[in-house]
Amino acid sequence: MNTYFNEITSKPINTNGSGTIYKIPAGAMCGNGDLGVVFDNDDKDLLIHISKCDFWKFTPGAHTDGGIKTVGCLRIGNVDLSEYNIKQYFDKGLLECKFGKIGMELFVAPENLIYFQIKAPESEEFPSIGIEMPDTCNSNNSEFTDNGVKCYLRKFDGKEVDRESAVILCCKELDTQTSDGFKTVSCCISAVTHFDDADYTKKGIELALQGDYERDKARTQEKWKKFFSASKVILEDKEIEKFYNSSLYHLAGCMGNKEFPPGLFGNFITDDFFPWAGDYHMNYNYEAPYYCIFSSNHPELFDGYMAPVNDMREEAKRMAKLFGCRGYAFPVSFGPKAYDVYSQADCKEHGILFLGQKSHAAYACVIPIMHWFSTYDKDYAIENYYDFVFNTAAFWEDHLVKQKGRYVIKNDAAHEIPYYRGEKFNSLTHIGQINTVNAINSLGLVKLLFSGIYDMAKELNLNSEKYPLWEDIINNLSDFPTFIKHGKKCFRYSKRGIRWRNDNTVGLQHIYPASQIGFSSGEKLLKIARNTYFINDRRLDDNGSNSYLPAGARIGVDPDFLIEGIRQNIKEFGLPNRLFRHHGGGIEHLTTIPATVNEMLMQSHEGVIRLFPCWDKKSAASFENLRADGAFLVSAENKNEKVTSLKIKSLKGRTCSVECSDIKCVIRESDKEQIPYIRNGCTVSFETQADATYILI
Repeated sequence: MNTYFNEITSKPINTNGSGTIYKIPAGAMCGNGDLGVVFDNDDKDLLIHISKCDFWKFTPGAHTDGGIKTVGCLRIGNVDLSEYNIKQYFDKGLLECKFGKIGMELFVAPENLIYFQIKAPESEEFPSIGIEMPDTCNSNNSEFTDNGVKCYLRKFDGKEVDRESAVILCCKELDTQTSDGFKTVSCCISAVTHFDDADYTKKGIELALQGDYERDKARTQEKWKKFFSASKVILEDKEIEKFYNSSLYHLAGCMGNKEFPPGLFGNFITDDFFPWAGDYHMNYNYEAPYYCIFSSNHPELFDGYMAPVNDMREEAKRMAKLFGCRGYAFPVSFGPKAYDVYSQADCKEHGILFLGQKSHAAYACVIPIMHWFSTYDKDYAIENYYDFVFNTAAFWEDHLVKQKGRYVIKNDAAHEIPYYRGEKFNSLTHIGQINTVNAINSLGLVKLLFSGIYDMAKELNLNSEKYPLWEDIINNLSDFPTFIKHGKKCFRYSKRGIRWRNDNTVGLQHIYPASQIGFSSGEKLLKIARNTYFINDRRLDDNGSNSYLPAGARIGVDPDFLIEGIRQNIKEFGLPNRLFRHHGGGIEHLTTIPATVNEMLMQSHEGVIRLFPCWDKKSAASFENLRADGAFLVSAENKNEKVTSLKIKSLKGRTCSVECSDIKCVIRESDKEQIPYIRNGCTVSFETQADATYILI
């Protein structure tokens, strides 16, 4: 079974009797990391929406008409959509379509060119091809032709925007051929914004004129072949394996612009009115799509993550001062280039939407800390995120309160306080939240933050004057609050404030993604974690399945429970195009299956590589080149309830520790030399060389 393939056999359904189901589109998709297309239709024509990660309207303030905007729409008429078939080839980046007698092929090339080829009977009217630009949100649109290239310009400018934005689509017919009674027309469409090139009009026309269908089809296929060769997971359940691969495909399809990473809905924008402006929500939504990329050995997808985070540094410094602290503090959300979607004059928090939470910048640090531990790339860390993590730690150095030898977090809500209600906000109904003490998610995030910056600084030989303070915070941060619920000891959402809520997974995010509880935590803490986990079933939680399921693997719940949760998500929320239609954002749920499966197959966050730690050993499974903390690539197979093969490549030459009682010998692959190791119970530790591979038998 080809698990890099998907077939769609009916027109996408995005509405029901009451109107739009939700904004997540159901039609076939294709993207190159920046430019994306989504198949759709109206009553008569085939529609292909075009969007780009860097096309936004920069209208300042919350609740404006700003946010990410669609670029345009390719309309293809004279097409019989009653017979509908689209084949998605994820490992080729290719869509093959059949609409009645009409065939169509489409792909998005690496250099922001959409190519499509239409094949139709000569005896019938050939499909019409046209491009439409939306005229909503007061955009300035124009059309012209230059050197045989049809050009469509969309722009937001004037006094209502803080920053001008413009995009051009340039369409050119490349070739027409006839054979065996069929006519085939090949076309390309370039998409260029003013962020791509100051002379974006000239650049767009040049790209279209230089279009070469076969050349760029080969380049596109080579790109996706290389992407999927970086790692591989093989499961008995091929439907889960298919969703694993398609999820990575869709994530890579919108994670490629190094200045404009994807917002809530990536680059599958189908109109100008996506919820929350399609912005960067910092209390988990922005971070969640990245949970799985390092363990899946795709650290390159992180390359754009820090751009909007670092662009906010001056604003973050100003906001920290509002709370009397140094360093960086974040609002609940923002856009690219420090775009303001957070100002609200009648908001009671300095006119800024913090929503009672101080943890947003700490949450933003989770992903670069994941990058650090999984790569130990010192130059990259210095260039991209050490400053941000360091200054976020500085905020918490000031904001933490030391009482009776323990560090306490005050006035930082576990859940959002609805200050966005403005003058209608009633503080009396939220008094407990306003005065929260020791929110459990913040405790986990802050513990990870200081553990991460301490490790970075020591490896980089920086800021040694901070080590004693950081050690003190790490060792003496308050314990996670607990309470008795249903007769069992469980984690409480906060020491003072919210005790519990039956939605979201805030009460478990100190386990995942903050990585503060695992198999090394001891049975007492693991029991509390498991009690909390099963207070109610969050596997289908709109906002939380992407952390609930991986957290279950971290604490060793029944693997069948997690696999069934994955199947339920596929059944309840899976769409024909292999997106997930949840309420809480768009692309964040693409991480659910890869992150969960990876954690079930291998864990390494506690400094020890654990193989199949939360897996039904009766079910065969294997993986190649999953990335472990310490910068190791691990390949292993579980067969007949045993680990039958194990290979580890060391990328940075660090000490490697593996928990596996069956290991009797460590052999360096290059020269077959046996490597000495130390055994401590079931754990084997040995020294490695950079770029050397080791076979453990």
